Amino acid sequence: MKLASYLLIDASSPNSAIVARLDDSGRTWAQFTEEPSAALEGIFTAAEQASPQFSPAGFLFCEGPGSILGIRIAAAAIRGRNALGPTVPVLAFQSLRLLATLLLRRFPEEKNFTVLAESRMNAWNLLSVEGGIPAESFREVKTAELTNLSLGKVFLLPQRRPAAPPIPTTPIDPARLLQDDPAVFADTPALLQDCHGLPDATNTSAASGYAKWTPERHR
Repeated sequence: MKLASYLLIDASSPNSAIVARLDDSGRTWAQFTEEPSAALEGIFTAAEQASPQFSPAGFLFCEGPGSILGIRIAAAAIRGRNALGPTVPVLAFQSLRLLATLLLRRFPEEKNFTVLAESRMNAWNLLSVEGGIPAESFREVKTAELTNLSLGKVFLLPQRRPAAPPIPTTPIDPARLLQDDPAVFADTPALLQDCHGLPDATNTSAASGYAKWTPERHR
């Protein structure tokens, strides 16, 4: 897969946005920026640095799971850019599957582990890796369920909330893993799926699953 001069936008983290441009080989970063600010400001500031005039050959877009607001701001930026033309390809990847692949490449001795990320209050998204093969999809579990699952070593993504999961975890820095391994997409094309020009956020949670505010709870 030829990814020369593609621009990656990952706003799934609650703490920062990553914008990076691949060089002509599609295997090395020509520019890599982690902007530690809100997605609305961070994406455009970093994109201006990485791709002048916002004119890449295509986009690598993180559809989540992660910060829904950040991901949808990134999606809107890409849709707006393509609406103005010329249209370029948009290839989506999922955050947990990418991190599982990066971890397997960085630590080949690790074959059975879990990548864990906060989802919403008292809920976590997780992706299992067994025998060096990541699961096809991530799933959401409640905090109370974590202690009953066989998860192996657990790699924890950065959190927005201070509450830690009730199990031992190893924190990881997604930005550093990605910065150190720009060839991951060229070597693992199955990570990418064509958005057909319509990037959006992926999420496991239905609206009916969120806790609703009631006045009784605050009296």
